[in-house]
Amino acid sequence: MKSYQIVKTDTRQTRQMLEAFPRAAELEPVLQAALVTAWVSVLASSTFERIVDVPFSYGSGTSLVDHTNDVTEAGLALMSVAAERWGWQVNRQTLLAVLLLHDVDKPLLMEKCEGNDLQTPVASRIPHGVLGALLLAELGLDEAIVAAVATHATNAPVRGPDPEVMILHYADLFAADSALLKTARLPFFRRCG
Repeated sequence: MKSYQIVKTDTRQTRQMLEAFPRAAELEPVLQAALVTAWVSVLASSTFERIVDVPFSYGSGTSLVDHTNDVTEAGLALMSVAAERWGWQVNRQTLLAVLLLHDVDKPLLMEKCEGNDLQTPVASRIPHGVLGALLLAELGLDEAIVAAVATHATNAPVRGPDPEVMILHYADLFAADSALLKTARLPFFRRCG
């Protein structure tokens, strides 16, 4: 049995996701519809009632919505620097999609039980990023987006050469460390190896 089911979205769900992720309004209509379908589908397939209830990480105290929006803003700032100072050619639509969808599988990998954030059974079988990438591929998103989501986790064995992947990497770690600094967990910038 698959860990998620793709669901048809309604106007209310679309509005909720666009309110949760304001930069999604800047996506082309096809990408925006795929983003809404992806987030609505994983939420419906998870144990969470609302997207704002999903934590960014186990015990972080930061919501996944806040983390995703932080990553998006950091990524857009990095894109500006990379384009203006280094002449990078970054596809803004691809970057926005990658930033907004990089953690789309997290509602399927975590659940809340008696106030604790716990790992779901699928989380011990499928690495973070892969399940989200499978969903995005099934929705027909471009391989560049699918690959970036599949390989963005810090423990991923490979990463693509695209500038959008590098920008996602640093934006994600920057936003993650901001959340981790509020906890007793060690932020990524202090980890070795």
